[in-house]
Amino acid sequence: MLFRCLILLVLLLPNRSHAQDNQIHILFYNTENLFDTIDAPGKSDEEFTPAGKLEHTSERYALKLDHLARVIDSSFSGEAPDLLGLCEVENRQVVKDLRGRIGVAHRLAVVHFESPDQRGIDNALMYDTVQFSVLDSGLRLIDLGKDERPTRGVLWAALNDHHSKETFVVLVNHWPSRYGGQEESNWKRMKASSICVQLIDSLSGAFPDCSVVVMGDLNDHPDNESVLQLERCEDPLYDPCMVNMHKHYLDTDLGSHAYRGEWGVLDHVLVNRRLLDQHKWTPAPKQGGDFVHYPWMMYENEKDQRFYPSRFYGGSAFYGGYSDHLPARLTLRLP
Repeated sequence: MLFRCLILLVLLLPNRSHAQDNQIHILFYNTENLFDTIDAPGKSDEEFTPAGKLEHTSERYALKLDHLARVIDSSFSGEAPDLLGLCEVENRQVVKDLRGRIGVAHRLAVVHFESPDQRGIDNALMYDTVQFSVLDSGLRLIDLGKDERPTRGVLWAALNDHHSKETFVVLVNHWPSRYGGQEESNWKRMKASSICVQLIDSLSGAFPDCSVVVMGDLNDHPDNESVLQLERCEDPLYDPCMVNMHKHYLDTDLGSHAYRGEWGVLDHVLVNRRLLDQHKWTPAPKQGGDFVHYPWMMYENEKDQRFYPSRFYGGSAFYGGYSDHLPARLTLRLP
């Protein structure tokens, strides 16, 4: 009886926060169309239904959740992320369903807002409630003009770190795609980047001395002008002054996404210089972030015998993999 009481007491105790160990685990994951099986009014999601061309059944939805959760569970050596950004999620419920499948011990809460995207894909954030509480949150829309399809907005949340008493401002992004060509569509991502810069400026004014974390599928590489705009720091008082934690993957045959056999760095985590210089957080390992990459997440391409992210769907074909993107991962530590 005493043994059972002790076990119950352990289960009821709050999880130990990573901040108590002076570290924060950050993960961003493009889930590749995390859709439920319900045809939602006003959304172009008919293909993700049992009667749709993908034959997206409850069994396949459950498999998708299990696969994404397996990746999340494996990202930090058995520990949960403290900040988990997601894109290509259909609604709040699928995020809650995913949270329920995560197997590692966690106390994650959800921030989500419906975006105007016609397909119904949104951004979301999960955060560790032992470590953080929400001060404010919202969705900043990106207006591309009346002749363009609506796109995802920038989800943001201002979080109070219970241990350091610092404010963390987190921005979750999914910028417009390269559909139609990289150069032809570049203006759309520049617009999204400018909105992100404006949001960083306004939130830094509302929460002075805050640490800023920008994460997302930016659909551009670290050396593209839309991403470089986030790093601009000619005037530290007004410029975003972000540092790209995945920039060191440039000019390597590695990345988060592969297109026609070429790897690219589309998924990023950036942090502001104040977080690194004033608050003394440092990336671990020192070179910065990396990508979650395990053999079981990959498939071998028959044409070139190379390995790429294993998709769940490809066109109208069902593969039953994980996602066409690898998650961007970063651990920050205090000295």
